[in-house]
Amino acid sequence: MSTRYTLFFLHRRSRGFTLLEVLVASLISTIIIGGVTSALVHTFRSWRAAGVRSELHMNLEISMERLRHDLRLSSVGIGLMAFYPADAAEYTAISFPLATPGSDGLLPRDSAGNVIWDTTVVYHVRAGSPDELVRSTFHPRNQSASAADFYDQLAIVVQSQDVADIQAAALHGETATSKVIFRNLVNMTFRPPETRFDGYAPQYERARPVNWGSVVLSNGVHELTFTIEGKNDESTGYKLGVDRFAMSYSGSPREAEWFLPEHTRPTDPYFSASTNGGTIIAEDMSMHGASWSGRSQLTFMPTIGAASTTTQLTFYVHNDIWNDTTFDNPPGKMAWNCRRGVDMSFTNEPPFIPEVVIAVNHDRSWEAVYVTATTNSSMIMTGIEDVVNVIHGSADTSGPEGILFDGDFVRFAFSAGTNAHLHVRNVRFGERGVDDDFAIGDVQQVRFDGSVHIRIDADTLVWSDWIPYVIDREKSYLLKWQRKNAFNDNPVLLNSASVWEGDPAYTFTYINHEPTNTVIALEGMEVLYSNAVYRSGVFDTRVSSPEFTGLSWTQVEHGANGNIRMRVRSSDFPDMHDADWYPTLGLTDNENSNISWINGGRYVQYEASFTSAGDHTKLPVLRDVTIAWEAPTGIVDLVVDLARGPDYGIVTAEVNGQSFVRGVEIQLEIFQEGPFGTEKVTGITEVRPLNTGR
Repeated sequence: MSTRYTLFFLHRRSRGFTLLEVLVASLISTIIIGGVTSALVHTFRSWRAAGVRSELHMNLEISMERLRHDLRLSSVGIGLMAFYPADAAEYTAISFPLATPGSDGLLPRDSAGNVIWDTTVVYHVRAGSPDELVRSTFHPRNQSASAADFYDQLAIVVQSQDVADIQAAALHGETATSKVIFRNLVNMTFRPPETRFDGYAPQYERARPVNWGSVVLSNGVHELTFTIEGKNDESTGYKLGVDRFAMSYSGSPREAEWFLPEHTRPTDPYFSASTNGGTIIAEDMSMHGASWSGRSQLTFMPTIGAASTTTQLTFYVHNDIWNDTTFDNPPGKMAWNCRRGVDMSFTNEPPFIPEVVIAVNHDRSWEAVYVTATTNSSMIMTGIEDVVNVIHGSADTSGPEGILFDGDFVRFAFSAGTNAHLHVRNVRFGERGVDDDFAIGDVQQVRFDGSVHIRIDADTLVWSDWIPYVIDREKSYLLKWQRKNAFNDNPVLLNSASVWEGDPAYTFTYINHEPTNTVIALEGMEVLYSNAVYRSGVFDTRVSSPEFTGLSWTQVEHGANGNIRMRVRSSDFPDMHDADWYPTLGLTDNENSNISWINGGRYVQYEASFTSAGDHTKLPVLRDVTIAWEAPTGIVDLVVDLARGPDYGIVTAEVNGQSFVRGVEIQLEIFQEGPFGTEKVTGITEVRPLNTGR
């Protein structure tokens, strides 16, 4: 059996393979070879795809790191950073300044402490096949260029086709260089991040100023909108309190309560607001502390329970003006006879809040309490002898005992003691001479409602009539008067006068030529001028050769026939040493005076002259001054002084429908065709410029 089987097998092998066997073997071989080939092809394509992705990631990392490095050494600020296109919600190109560190590793600064930016850097994408991410530099940076110049330069670079076009974008004195970071299909976007402010606090307080970010603004009026987005779980309401804000090329602050329609000031075109889903009021916040500018704020009160994208307060903000309302930004100079103070009389009329004003001095120029060593008491006086009060001028004494203010009108306050009435008669006033008698000159009779005598009730103060008399605070004066026993010469009638003990180093009162160191009955002296001058601080428009368009101001006379005359000047120097006042006599039209004829220097200043044509006790007060000019297109910061409170909400802000840029959020998308289709990598980072030296 075994032998046969072996022979049969040998016999079959000698006959070869059948066709079926060959076909089966071929199919198996094809499958094996095809699988191996497919695996090799897939491996090769995967390797190619990985290489493409690696290249894209490398391009992304290099680009992002380069942008981060440059932007961290830059600064967001007016006339510094520029975006393209200027009116977009998202930007596709950016221009910003850089400075070259010195040998000590520090950035160079000028005498004012500002960084000296010596290079302008532009990042943009040049469209092509493929696209190119291009970094261009302009050195040395033109220091006299305006924000508009940098925007024009950026637009030329974005539209450039080659290096020659970029070189043509160089400003005067600059040299352009350009480098392609990588070549690929690429989208580059600069996007502003969202900013929210939570106004909740257990008690009402003025929050620290909030820098909301930056945005590009052109000349004209822009809509600044605050939206109530919700509230803190601890808050009982959705209110918003705005003290003041700055959003213009010059960074000039605006008092928010000015935008209330009931504010009886010229609201068009500079001050107007609208609401949706709520109402606004002007609110005196002085009872919550002294930190509020102008003591007040604008309070937005949404409809109860309202918090949505339609619950909004919108300010219509003019770019650009100097709105001088509190007269302290920059501080002014009281040239003579005027003061800055709070006028409470405005609480009796809309919007029923106090106001900071400039007014003619109408204050106590001398008071008995200035010389007091102890609290005032009272004394019984008899007889009809002369009482001679000495009012020392500042040349005779140092410290508050002396007269504080000059004036050309004067009046006196007499005070009775607590024991009985005080009868005063034959009061005379004049300059102090030798032997404590009147100097040669004008001696005035002091009257009380036209009378030469008066009875003052116990523990009561009475003012005399105003008398025209020039007061020189350097000089000393005498006030002589007599006690009247009675209108019928009743010898038993007593007089009780308030008494203030003075510094023993000075003699303040004589009775029958006997010196004392007291002040008797004379409680104070008040002076005022019939005219005064206030000179503002010097304001920096931050614009070279601005085109001034208007000057307006608000004055209130409180029943007088007085007036305020205004004159202005401008200069390219902050000390105004080369500037003349225009016009010499001053403007009297307080509605809107065109001042385009002044010389258009970067710095501007005004001067207000107060005069009276009627009652000298009712001189006009200056409530506000506004100077306007054409603003260039540029990046501006929104800085808001907000309030917090137990019923305040969460708010966001935007201007003209755009969000503000706090940092620069960069998104890069890089594309390239690969073996499996289009490969894409995306990177997003937010960079906040760390340089604060603007």
